This record gives sequence, C-alpha cells and structure tokens, in this order.
Amino acid sequence: MLYVHLYNSPVGDISLIKDEMDLIGLSFSNQILNNIDAKNDINFFKIIIDQLNEYFYEGRKNFTIQYRLPFTGFRSAVFKEMIKIPYGECVSYSYLAKKVGNPNAYRAVGTSCGKNPLPIVVPCHRVVSKSGLGGFTGGLDVKRFLLELESN
Repeated sequence: MLYVHLYNSPVGDISLIKDEMDLIGLSFSNQILNNIDAKNDINFFKIIIDQLNEYFYEGRKNFTIQYRLPFTGFRSAVFKEMIKIPYGECVSYSYLAKKVGNPNAYRAVGTSCGKNPLPIVVPCHRVVSKSGLGGFTGGLDVKRFLLELESN
C-alpha cells in the first residue's frame, strides 16, 4: 500500500509518497500524485513532517527519516556522495563526478540530480554548475530559497 500527503512548505506544496516503511517520493509538483493508487493518511508522515518543519523553520541540518532510493551503479554512487554534502555547502557537478571516480561524467551527474526522487532529503540543491546554479526540478527559485535558507 502507498500513502500520500501534501505538505505545505514555505516554497509551496510538496507531495510526499511513502510505502509502509520508507519515504519513496518528494516532489514540488503535485503531478506525482495523479493516477497513483494511494491512501491519503497524514498519520504515516508524522516523523517526515516534523523533520521538514525543523528543516524549514528551526535549522535542521540533516534528515534521519527512513527512505529508499531505487538506484544502483553510477547513479547510486552519485546519491551516496550527494548525501555527504554538508548543510550550507555546495559542490559542482564536476566535483561530484570526480568523487564517484568518473571525472568526465559531470553531465551524467546533472542527469542523476534531475532524477532525484527525494530532493531536500537527498540534497541535490547543493550541487551547482561551475558558472551558476545549474538546474533543479523544483525550479531555480526554490533552489535559491533552499541555498539561502541554509546559508543563514
């Protein structure tokens, strides 16, 4: 069984999806909730909501919620390194490519960031291009907001 909840954040509504155990999706677009057979039950999201509130309003620096990422190989390595990026810091796509042992794969790192099913929890917003912000599935305004939030 899947469960959904629409979390109201300072950057707009965030769609949350989890199974019995793990958070499996977080999206800035409510489209993720379309055509999904799931139960809307806030009780399954208490810890997640508490930690998101702490992140947005109290300076929580990392998440301890249980989640699952569906990747293996290169993409899994990128996500493992992305999780290590400290709160308030940024790294470049090319830096992350080097960290996973494939220095020329900076575009593939960008693609991996774009496929992140758990933005904020897995902090892809902390990965930027050498010449600017790069992209973000939630939009650049949201990326700027998150980076500014973490810089205070």
